[in-house]
Amino acid sequence: MAQITAYRTSQCIRVLVELGIPALLAQDARSVEDLAQATGTQPGLLDRLLNHLVNEEVIGKNDEGRYIALPITRHLVPGHPQSLNNWVACELDPLLWRSWENLTEQLRSGTTAFDLAHGSAFFERHAQDSAAQKRFDDQMNGASRGIGAVVVQSMQFDPGTKLTDVGGGNGSFLAQTLEKNPGTEGILFELPRSAEDFDPLFEEMRLQGRASVINGSFFESVPGGADVYLFSRVFHDFNDEAATVILKNTKRALAGNERLLLIDMMVNDAQAGARGSSQDIFMLTQLGGRERTAEEFSSLLAKSGFETLSVTPTASPVSILEFRPAV
Repeated sequence: MAQITAYRTSQCIRVLVELGIPALLAQDARSVEDLAQATGTQPGLLDRLLNHLVNEEVIGKNDEGRYIALPITRHLVPGHPQSLNNWVACELDPLLWRSWENLTEQLRSGTTAFDLAHGSAFFERHAQDSAAQKRFDDQMNGASRGIGAVVVQSMQFDPGTKLTDVGGGNGSFLAQTLEKNPGTEGILFELPRSAEDFDPLFEEMRLQGRASVINGSFFESVPGGADVYLFSRVFHDFNDEAATVILKNTKRALAGNERLLLIDMMVNDAQAGARGSSQDIFMLTQLGGRERTAEEFSSLLAKSGFETLSVTPTASPVSILEFRPAV
């Protein structure tokens, strides 16, 4: 079964990215000696790793025996429009990798595998490790920009509309939404972070006076006063109990006529056998969260006094679920 040994190739790809080899190959064909000198590695050992990745069609080799970039290799180069570099660096890092060693114990005890591996929860542990936090932020920001560019095409708001992005990270999705909808204003509601961590476009919106920040935790309260509330890929981080706390805090902040938009993966039957179930088990081991079907989201919302109005698929992995307080 190829699935049993797939991790070997995954880890070779991690090392390839860590050494910066895709970027070197994107410039020109390179001999193993050139690559070893550039990366501070031993040619004989490096050659064995590269040869395996040739066999896996991650990189190529020309008739002169030099390693070359294939079209797929360029997706491992930082700065490429569809770069997977940050995803590889984050997901395959030993910090997340060690969680899988504790999955059996999680199934028995219910304690998240990441917590068992590191003695603290995912976000708490990352807050204590600046390098890990940067890897995670870079990966999330890249994904947010890619998904956001697609999702905002399905989101239209009138000028004067005030939006609050609840748990909106560095503000990249909110900034994309504001840019797509001229005349709107936005509030980023998020835990405190340094100014240099904000998305450049969001920072530009702040300087223009179209965006602002309110610091806080949605487990304690959610600010009122907005016309639209956005929850972009928030709820899959948490189990139903934690998600219910966020929803109840949100409901307390509402006047009654707001629009509420939940942007997340909706796991349907086709996805459940592939990407959906893979992402679900990742959320289980790392954060104790889960992916949900549209029906499961609607049930979760109903238990907190909301009703689903519509579900709009997009050309990205996520859909837009609009909901409101039940009448």
